[in-house]
Amino acid sequence: MSTTMTRRTLKHSLLALSLGGALMSSQAAFADSPGALIIAGGFLQESHEDVFQAVINPVDKPAEEIRLGVVPAATGNISGNYDKIVEAFSRLGLSEDNIRLLPLAVNDDKRTEDVDESEWADNGRDEELAASIDELDAIWFLGGDQTRITAVLLEEDGSDTPVLAAIRDFHSRGGVLAGTSAGAAIMSSTMLAGGDSKGALFQGFSDDYESMNNQEYGPAVVRPGLGFFEAGLIDQHFDRKARLGRLLTVMLEHEGGQPLGVGIDEGTALIVDNGEWQVAGRGGITLVDTSETTRPTSGFPITVENVRLSYLLPGDRYQPESGEYHVREGAYETLGSEYFEVPVSLQSGLFSANRNLQELIGFDLLDNSATEQVTSLLIGDDNQALRIVFTQDEQTQGYWSQDMTLDIYSFENVRMDLEPLRVEIHTP
Repeated sequence: MSTTMTRRTLKHSLLALSLGGALMSSQAAFADSPGALIIAGGFLQESHEDVFQAVINPVDKPAEEIRLGVVPAATGNISGNYDKIVEAFSRLGLSEDNIRLLPLAVNDDKRTEDVDESEWADNGRDEELAASIDELDAIWFLGGDQTRITAVLLEEDGSDTPVLAAIRDFHSRGGVLAGTSAGAAIMSSTMLAGGDSKGALFQGFSDDYESMNNQEYGPAVVRPGLGFFEAGLIDQHFDRKARLGRLLTVMLEHEGGQPLGVGIDEGTALIVDNGEWQVAGRGGITLVDTSETTRPTSGFPITVENVRLSYLLPGDRYQPESGEYHVREGAYETLGSEYFEVPVSLQSGLFSANRNLQELIGFDLLDNSATEQVTSLLIGDDNQALRIVFTQDEQTQGYWSQDMTLDIYSFENVRMDLEPLRVEIHTP
């Protein structure tokens, strides 16, 4: 295990604070139940302080005493991205000396000339590092390539390395786990590693994963995750990368699929604590429920009826055990009080209004008395297409509120159906 550290970004590693086998005298305070999970959808900004604050809130200590470990394995810019985390949490009162880089990585950061981080590839097996996990209050997984995190923390046979076993024990006794982007993808037992919605819905799955480019296109690539979040499947960058179709495909067709999927928007975090889910950040959380779906046909392209979608915003709360949805203060039900009465047309992309899921369902469907259905079209290759129909029925409810003059919508139990089509496109 490498012990050579340079710059502020590396000198605070946990290893450097426990050289010679001397652990710190003060132990982190743990509870008898699992700690909170803070699962962020990627592309966090300085303005998203509530996401970082959510990592601190469950820890029963003054901020300056909280000890945060940072797992950098996913990123290719270990020094730069570690610096940003130090700055983000220092603004909230953490001491820089208590924010420590955990030497876990598989690739070298060329920006640190005196350190070859690729030499940390076997550190998941280091017993000294494993023992020192107990000194932390929270652990943050940086974003990047999620397969690098699992490469350093899982053995080749899929079992836990000593460090991962220590992290599991840490979390089971109240330690907080948090991560963004790749650090979110690892949270479920089945990890979505690559592919996009179009590739997944029409082609299914691929075992090929060569680089992060595979995250952006093609069939779904699935790998074993770390399983800290047991309630369902996690996907991230959900809004901008339009990953609803990818998540749905894995839920329905993969052996590791589950009936509940959770899509986390960029700049947004799911907070899992004390049996309740909440939201922090600028976007929302999409819940995808396939527990009552029917499949007219199996295989690809995906055909499915009665998928149920719900969407949570900051201030909303969800209890997964009971399925109860508690709407934020100041929100109003849209049913019976629709603001719009306008015809809607096929949602077709860049030249359509309300292009993302929350806007399409909020403005065009739930707050619009002129329709109970809206439709989108996804065109694949070889004359294949999918008609995607969103329906408001007796199970559906929408919630409208305003942030100053911005209209925002959350909802529960919107029905979604996917129907395959054959299309022909001709030029005039």
